[in-house]
Amino acid sequence: MYKLVAAALLAAQALPVMNVSAITASAPQLLCELDLNVLKGDIRRLSWSADSNYLHVQTIDREVLHDFIADVRARELSMAFGEPEWAAGYWAMKADLAAPGQAGLKIEVIEDHQRTKPAPFTGGFSAGGAQTVDQRNPNDTFAIEVKLMLLGEEVGYFLNDVAFGGITFGWGPAGSGALAFVDTKGRLVLLDRAKHKVVVPQTKAATLPAWSPDGTRIAFVEKDGKRKYRLMTASLSRRE
Repeated sequence: MYKLVAAALLAAQALPVMNVSAITASAPQLLCELDLNVLKGDIRRLSWSADSNYLHVQTIDREVLHDFIADVRARELSMAFGEPEWAAGYWAMKADLAAPGQAGLKIEVIEDHQRTKPAPFTGGFSAGGAQTVDQRNPNDTFAIEVKLMLLGEEVGYFLNDVAFGGITFGWGPAGSGALAFVDTKGRLVLLDRAKHKVVVPQTKAATLPAWSPDGTRIAFVEKDGKRKYRLMTASLSRRE
């Protein structure tokens, strides 16, 4: 069902190939606060509605999902009863390794397994690594590094963590061949098929970038302290 919804979005929202160097991005504006002490769990998904008027926010708390809807115009967050069909369809498209509506444009997953030799442990894993048993050297650890690459650009990086699509990147509208991703400095960056890049100003500690289906806005989540985040949006306009 979700694939059918994603296919419908592709057909309805397809745009021409995009040149991001012709895009001007505004400074992000606060849409609403996301206090995980109240919402519970960790933020898992961020999805646009087909009309670009609503955002779906999903959190997960011990395998229990919680869903919320943000009204972009009213700047209000309310509880939802389950994930809307439109949100699941958008996420399936946003988080895919292949660009929607652009044959041959796909994110490459590069996985590297490295054995390291840290300082002796004194009561646990200081960096969250997963220890492996080596009879010759019990202090060795096994690091798993995953890089997501597109057109020579690193659009995602995971170390000893599960690499999920859509966390560090989000595809632009279907047919645009564009991508929004978080760089190593935590900034939001726009990338197109011709390798043009544009940094969205005043972005930091960003995650879950989501490009609206009409191409006019970027939403993302910004860390704002322990268990506190800000749902932000930036407007995009094309220079003539």
